Amino acid sequence: MYDFKTIKCSHISEIPIQVRCKGPNGLGPEWIPLKEDWSNRWCTLPLNYTMDFANRIASFKSRDTDVFLVSSAKTGSTWMLELSWLLLNNLDYQKAQQSYGMVRSPYLEHSGVDSMWKADSIDACEQIQDNPRLIKSHLPAHMLPREIFTHGRKTIYVARNPKDVVVSTYHFFSDIKYWKCSIDEFVDDFVADKTPFSSYWGHLVDFYRLRNEKNIFFVTYEEMKRDLKGVVRRLSRFLNFKDLTDNEMEKLLSHLSFENMKKSQFGNHKHFLKTFHETTDNFEFLRRGIIGSYKDELSADSINKINTKSRLFFDKYGIIESDIFGIV
Repeated sequence: MYDFKTIKCSHISEIPIQVRCKGPNGLGPEWIPLKEDWSNRWCTLPLNYTMDFANRIASFKSRDTDVFLVSSAKTGSTWMLELSWLLLNNLDYQKAQQSYGMVRSPYLEHSGVDSMWKADSIDACEQIQDNPRLIKSHLPAHMLPREIFTHGRKTIYVARNPKDVVVSTYHFFSDIKYWKCSIDEFVDDFVADKTPFSSYWGHLVDFYRLRNEKNIFFVTYEEMKRDLKGVVRRLSRFLNFKDLTDNEMEKLLSHLSFENMKKSQFGNHKHFLKTFHETTDNFEFLRRGIIGSYKDELSADSINKINTKSRLFFDKYGIIESDIFGIV
């Protein structure tokens, strides 16, 4: 079903691996409605991500009412998780303020990618009592549960422009002491597809091409920043939730503001992560929350490397980057 290979990366203590899906007939994941040479779609993951774990995720039994939240790392998925969970739970703010988002909506592959997390994350997802379940994943399309595609399970995909993703991911991995290098060196690793869940570009492009499937809700961090009210309305329709009154919308937008999310004990996962990860003294899970933060932190050379990789990848599929993210 899967091929595994190890790769070299000098900036982390763990040996990373790359995984691709051969499919049952050796032709790749035939259940995904895309024409693609899947032999080139490798996903970089930590060494403790095993064949057995990959197969358990692929065969994960879904429910008719399940909603999956999928993204690359550090694209705004925590923000979207809070929004989508509230819509799926009738705007129950009291319940949302009683437990962390990652407890209410477990991270499907968590125990397979984070050696510090000891509980079996697949079991945790299977045991969610909520109906509907909201299940989070950073895995690319070909590594996700097959039933997302074969059974048409509703899936929210959050994308973000690659330069801001690099900066946010670098700070996160550095602050949990997982990656040890300069930001320019991290850009080289990111472009070379050595960071977890990469290739970023393959991850994004596959779901961008799936965006018109009726079970896919594609949104960008940039759209959420520019028009969160519009995103809420669009997502409400996708999730078959009621039209919000003006007062309900105002309260929800206030709850979801960056300032309030950052102050929230349970919406911000900073305190949750510190319970099982060693972090730097200045660790912030929600850092700046703006579009274009890369302009303050990336060198011209690093920006050029990312732009070059983007052009090469997007051109192959006839995609214009600004059509996805706008001008960033």
